[in-house]
This record gives sequence, structure tokens and C-alpha cells, in this order.
Amino acid sequence: MPKILTIRRREDERERARLYLKSRLMLPTIPLGMVTLLAGYGDMVLMWIQNELTPQALLGSTLLFLCGAFWGWGHARYERYLVGVCPEYFARKQKQLEAAKEYKRVKRDFPTTGPLHPGRRFVLGMYVVGIAFQVGISLYYLGHVGVYAAIFLPWAGYFNAKVIFWRELFTSG
Repeated sequence: MPKILTIRRREDERERARLYLKSRLMLPTIPLGMVTLLAGYGDMVLMWIQNELTPQALLGSTLLFLCGAFWGWGHARYERYLVGVCPEYFARKQKQLEAAKEYKRVKRDFPTTGPLHPGRRFVLGMYVVGIAFQVGISLYYLGHVGVYAAIFLPWAGYFNAKVIFWRELFTSG
């Protein structure tokens, strides 16, 4: 009997984690991805209309988008790993949000640390490397593709990759 309860609790935590990802992370990401995509490629269209678009600028904008998409794919992949390995992290966040929405007193016995899993320091290092790389590549292409494209295209790739990868998480059951 305890084994059945443990499995059911684990499934409930996974569902809460999915609900948290869907409601708090995926739904706001969709409009952010669209706005950043329009702003980034809008700047490229403006360069094309002004007859300033060069093959290097087009290649740079594609590279910016792909670097952001790779970063977003990695981040979504890590969140997918967390849902599989320690869904209680997202389930705890969802439970806190539900309690706040219903004006219930939030229990203080929730741990405030992040998810505990092997390789946590490696993931933190990868976050630092990813952010530094995104800032560096944006600064490098700032003069080549335009300000808006250099700033918004990596974010467009990031948000769109996360939405695409999260969609797979919700359709796979």
C-alpha cells in the first residue's frame, strides 16, 4: 500500500510541475517570443528596405537567432530533466502560488533552496557561460546587424526554442 501512495504522490507532483510550467512559464513566453522575433527581424527588414542588408548581416542575424535557440533548448531541456527527476521543486512552487491566490497562509516548512540533484554546480556554471556568451555575441554583432536585431534576435531564438520544446513536454503525456 505505501508503494502505491508514493507512486500516486509522485504523479501528482509531476502534474503540478507541468501545470506550473504551462501556466507560469510557457504562456508568458509565447508573446515574448513573438515580440522579440518581430522586433529583431523588423530591424532586418528595415535594413533591407534601406538597401543596407548585406550577406554578412543576414548571416549574423541567423547566427544570433540560432545561438539564442540553442540556449533556450538547453534551458528547456534542463527544466524537462527537473520535471522527471525532482518534480517536487516545481510542484512546491505551484502549491505556493495556489495558496497565495486563495489567500491561504503559506506554510513555512517549504525549503527555499533550488532543486537538489547531481550536477547542480555544473548547471549553474552553464547558466553563467550561456548568459556571458549571449551578451558577448550581442555586443559583437551590435554594429553589424543593428541594435534591435543584436539585442532581440537571441531572445527570439531563446523564447521560441523553449516554447517548441515545452510543447513536446505537454503533448507527450
